[in-house]
Amino acid sequence: MNVVTPRGSNQFKGSVSYSFQPLSWNTDNTKGGAAPGGLPTFQEVNQWDGSLGGRIIRDRIWFFATYRHADLVNGISRTPQDLAFLTAFRRDFQPFDNVSVSKQPYLKVTTTMSNRHELSGLWQYDRNKFSSNRERDTHNINPRGAGGSLFHAKLNSAWSDRFQTMFSASYNNKGGAEEDTFKNFPGFGPSVLVHQSTRISGGLPTGSGILVTMNNVQTISIAPSSMVNFRGDLTYFLQGWGGSHELKTGIWGAPSLERDVLSRALNDGFTLEQVVQRDPNNPAAGLVPYHRRYTSPLEVLTTAARDRDIGVYAQDTWRPGQGRLTLNFGVRADFVRRFDEIFGVQRMKSTNIGPRIGGAYVIDKDSRNVVRAFFGRVHEQVNGRDPITTFGPTSRRFQRDIYDANLDGVFETEVITPAATAAINQLAFDPELHQPFVDEYAVGFAKQFKGQITLDVSFNRRFFKDAYGEVDINGIYPDGSNKPFGGFGRVDPNQGRIMQQTNATWSQVVVTNLELILAKSLSHNFQVMGTATRQWQHLDGTWNPTDPARFIQPDAFANNRDLSRHLFGNGDDNSLDGGGNESGVAYRPFSVRLAGQYFAPWSVRLSASYVIQAGGYLGPVVVQNATGDPVFGPGTVRLANGTTQSNPLATSWRFVHTDRSGGQLRNETARYLQLNLGRTVKFGRQSVDAGLGIFNVFNNGAFTQWNTGAQRLNSPLYLSRFNRHPPRAFQLTLSYKF
Repeated sequence: MNVVTPRGSNQFKGSVSYSFQPLSWNTDNTKGGAAPGGLPTFQEVNQWDGSLGGRIIRDRIWFFATYRHADLVNGISRTPQDLAFLTAFRRDFQPFDNVSVSKQPYLKVTTTMSNRHELSGLWQYDRNKFSSNRERDTHNINPRGAGGSLFHAKLNSAWSDRFQTMFSASYNNKGGAEEDTFKNFPGFGPSVLVHQSTRISGGLPTGSGILVTMNNVQTISIAPSSMVNFRGDLTYFLQGWGGSHELKTGIWGAPSLERDVLSRALNDGFTLEQVVQRDPNNPAAGLVPYHRRYTSPLEVLTTAARDRDIGVYAQDTWRPGQGRLTLNFGVRADFVRRFDEIFGVQRMKSTNIGPRIGGAYVIDKDSRNVVRAFFGRVHEQVNGRDPITTFGPTSRRFQRDIYDANLDGVFETEVITPAATAAINQLAFDPELHQPFVDEYAVGFAKQFKGQITLDVSFNRRFFKDAYGEVDINGIYPDGSNKPFGGFGRVDPNQGRIMQQTNATWSQVVVTNLELILAKSLSHNFQVMGTATRQWQHLDGTWNPTDPARFIQPDAFANNRDLSRHLFGNGDDNSLDGGGNESGVAYRPFSVRLAGQYFAPWSVRLSASYVIQAGGYLGPVVVQNATGDPVFGPGTVRLANGTTQSNPLATSWRFVHTDRSGGQLRNETARYLQLNLGRTVKFGRQSVDAGLGIFNVFNNGAFTQWNTGAQRLNSPLYLSRFNRHPPRAFQLTLSYKF
């Protein structure tokens, strides 16, 4: 993304503004809807912004600087069910909020070296401290931190009327949490997950769904990162060769992409305790632990990514003849190397080539009707937070899990997970591993009407291919369905599942969009824009080669609703684990957005936006049987060293319907109107601007996401939702410009 900011001028200009929204200016939208009651997602805003720009040396050097200080409070939306669980398991529970405090300075200096060359440099900083507690956390236990500095320099040159260049270089250290993020960290004891009941799956007791999370998190992470980037673009305008050409070529280089994650286990390594209610009808009856986890060492470097991406491109924008037809041809090649410094393992070395071709044709001479078409292959950008960076074939800690299946106080089953070894990590990455990519096809038609009104209709289909995937390289799986699991030992007889990072060539997500845009440009002091989008999606292909569902319910593969497991990668290796969480807006079927602005007399402006956003799908509906099917073998497998591992095919989870699309309800449709009324008063070169924003005018309170576990048919969380849309609120903004 390119961002253009002011460069300053010979005349000094600046502004100061303040946005204010106290808690008392929030209303309450929890009194109606499908689940009335609870707490709304209110917000408090205290935000200062200032800017100043002008000359350092007249006609030669200018500066532009801004500063923002934001102190925000974000209320946590809690349903009546959430509050009932929280007060049942923590008698003194009092609702608390998430907070965010950030300071964001920015400085840019621009100089004209000649009338053909301009050099600029900037520094930006945006360190943010915030919390990210969820609706069923009993304690304020999730402090977070993010951000850092960015240094950037750019040289623009116009060597002639036909030849232009741009070169830039940057460095940033925008990372995650630092040591001071966890200062005064309030957690205590192990993280306690409360369930209503348990059943046996894979020979081990599993909970029916987390009702609350108590006391602590399991680990905290210190996550520094940095990036060096350079870019060069050359543009040449050519007249001839059958028309006019805009020829471009360039390089985009990130020779250093570094990300570390230092993980620190809490509570002396006793990090997790899962408990179950003695009597679901009587919370006062107490809780019984059924699973405990111990890990060592307490501190370990879990990620040390050292990546590199060098991309080159070339393209031609060709206008043959009279210029009614425009064709664009291009290709980009990225040379990627991704390296794990902990074990000295090369995760990826690949060349990723993305061709692109497009065209537009003006049907009539007055340019009122245009048709266009496009095809392109776009590879996923290398970043430090994708599945390949965080992937490990086994834990980098020694982990001991003990289980009490009959709740008699004796933890009779022990599962040992040894720490990862260099030998196993050498097998952890497919030699053919490469960046995932999208093949995109698009066609569109645009028409301009009288009154500066335009209509644009487009059809788009995207094929998300070769997503990140992982397969078990140690399990001995049967050659068909309804056959027993053969145990472990293909790679190491003393380990359980060992995952290998690869590309999910066995399946692809297909997304189809139809979009309409109707816009009226500014005339008679009025402008408006409306968009309507309809989306369809489905999953093509077959199961992950070592997904237990492949052997247990092979005919249930089809899914054209929520595809969360496939959105970010490494999520389809065990579709029958009872997990599932809606992916937000990625797979919602439709949205309608309207926005308009009117410049009234006396420098008054009125703007409005109205949004209709479909709710997301539930996810594949599952049910948990009392135990797994004995046809797939015993619940646990004994390894060569005498330790025990769970049999992945002995899972007791099953899809309820004949395929994964069945029974996927859609969440509530959110409808909200936003208004803003403002007036500007000018006196000479100075002005004062006052604005009043009104959010969610109708105070609708639709839930926007399903809870984790909402797709479990026999769970107390079935069809439970969270994250109610924020209520009606008022925000005042005052600005002074000079």
